[in-house]
Amino acid sequence: MASTRFKPLLRDCLGQINRELRIAFTPVPKDKTWVFLVGCYNSGTTLLAELLSHHPEISALPTEGHFITDQFIKDYDIGLPRMWVEREDIFRLNEDDEGPDPVRIKKEWGMRLDLSKQVLLEKSPPNSAKTRWLQKHFENAHFIGIVRNGYAVAEGITRKADPKHLIDSWPIEMSAYQWKRSNEVLQEDAEHLDRFLWIKYEDLASDTVATLNTITQFLGLPEFENLSSDQSWSIHERDEQVRDMNHESIEKLSRDQLDTINRVAGEMLEAFGYTQL
Repeated sequence: MASTRFKPLLRDCLGQINRELRIAFTPVPKDKTWVFLVGCYNSGTTLLAELLSHHPEISALPTEGHFITDQFIKDYDIGLPRMWVEREDIFRLNEDDEGPDPVRIKKEWGMRLDLSKQVLLEKSPPNSAKTRWLQKHFENAHFIGIVRNGYAVAEGITRKADPKHLIDSWPIEMSAYQWKRSNEVLQEDAEHLDRFLWIKYEDLASDTVATLNTITQFLGLPEFENLSSDQSWSIHERDEQVRDMNHESIEKLSRDQLDTINRVAGEMLEAFGYTQL
């Protein structure tokens, strides 16, 4: 009976030892270009990362980088899924902050990347609050900020987040503030970054080829070859064309929810060229 109880503990210990050995023997990536895709949750970071991963000179992490390092606090672990702005004090880092070990992070990420490629890509929405810190510790860092219609984003955050301590997920007011504040932080910190590019989700959906080639130019890479506007991509394990899904999200919002989003994030909507509904 005792041996049965100890088996899971032993398995976890052996797994941790194996992971530490792999980290120890993984080289620190050097002379690379690091690319960080940042933006609010539900803004298209996953879509963009999957599209860019098809470029022959880009190696992208298979999942959000903050999930595969023990150096960053994870929003889900502290009961704040898709809502890092509620604890901006612990998520936001700048070049003067200490704490996370950048060498260990590079090794942890390096285990999941193809280090024969020049460009290494990571995407994590909470890293929108860490761009200045990342620039200091990651060589030749490039940042791509993606913004999407705040109505669709707020609806998606409320619909997809499932906080254990809230029965009905996040109120639309909090989701709208997450969108507003996330973009505010990116705007503020972008002034301190050497290489930052804004793109819109709507542009990516309406002209995928042109948007991707804007990004490759920003990164100093050759353009994507043999792309067509009606090309299907492997997105979320399905082969489909890129399309704008804003309308489907916005239709789910009630009049009261629209009014709430306008009150919380109206100025930011207008700043990015989105018409208030």
